[in-house]
Amino acid sequence: MDIVTGGLGFIGNELIRQLQRAGRQVAIVDNENRVAPQLDDIAEVPRYRVDITDVQTLEEVMASLQPERVFHLAAIHYIPECNAQPERTLRTNVEGTLSVLNAAARNQCKHFIFASTGAVYHDAPQALTEGDSIKPVDIYGWSKWFAEELCRWKSGKMPVTICRLFNNIGLRETNAHIVPEIIHQLKNGNRTLQLGNIAPIRDYISTQDTAQAFIRLGDREHTGCETFNVATGKGASVKELIDCMSLILQEEINVTTDPSRFREADKAVQLADISKLKSTLHWEPALEMKEVLVELMKFEGLIS
Repeated sequence: MDIVTGGLGFIGNELIRQLQRAGRQVAIVDNENRVAPQLDDIAEVPRYRVDITDVQTLEEVMASLQPERVFHLAAIHYIPECNAQPERTLRTNVEGTLSVLNAAARNQCKHFIFASTGAVYHDAPQALTEGDSIKPVDIYGWSKWFAEELCRWKSGKMPVTICRLFNNIGLRETNAHIVPEIIHQLKNGNRTLQLGNIAPIRDYISTQDTAQAFIRLGDREHTGCETFNVATGKGASVKELIDCMSLILQEEINVTTDPSRFREADKAVQLADISKLKSTLHWEPALEMKEVLVELMKFEGLIS
């Protein structure tokens, strides 16, 4: 039995889908705060409406399911929401993670896989390795770093794998990140977008590839705690992403800068070195950014 916390979210629902296809028995633990759309194909998966900060109920669910693996994705990760509610973010992302770790360890979980973030790293122009220095610039990054430290502390009780995720793109997004915001404006007929800073370079990976990495890392046998970047190793600016969407749409897309959309702290570059992921798994992400955007724009009805 595998448990996916946050299994109704953006990455979680794709992970559930792939675990099912692999013939795994799987259950969802999710507080249903943000549920991805169009989940009919995984409607039969057992789900438990539980907030991960509810220690007693979480313990009861873990005890009843006795999971071999726990994929812990539940978190508050939309940066404006994190900044607006720092106390709630810390409760969920740090205290909630401790609750899941404790419940998993008490119920003989054989492997705990934690979704962290590249946001824990310092701002650097070069690709970041797992050994690079830690210097988050916002409460989200700090909350994930604190949670990582809890994972390391608890890894004496069960093997733990920390997956530092970079910018995921794909179907069924649940937060107003840059790609769904662009899609939203395009669907409203706008071809001059109102956006903030379009200069930052990010490492865009498909949720399909991220889910595959989770499964492959979850199947590894090891002791202690290991950390992996889960990304593509390729960077693109927001402007380059928009230009790619313009080519797919075969229409010119312009941008008007809206200063109110700028973030207080925004790293110029966030790019991963995935050498460790590739050498360990003998695998790397398969989908290019353009392929993912074509699939997404078809899903959203922007192209046929």
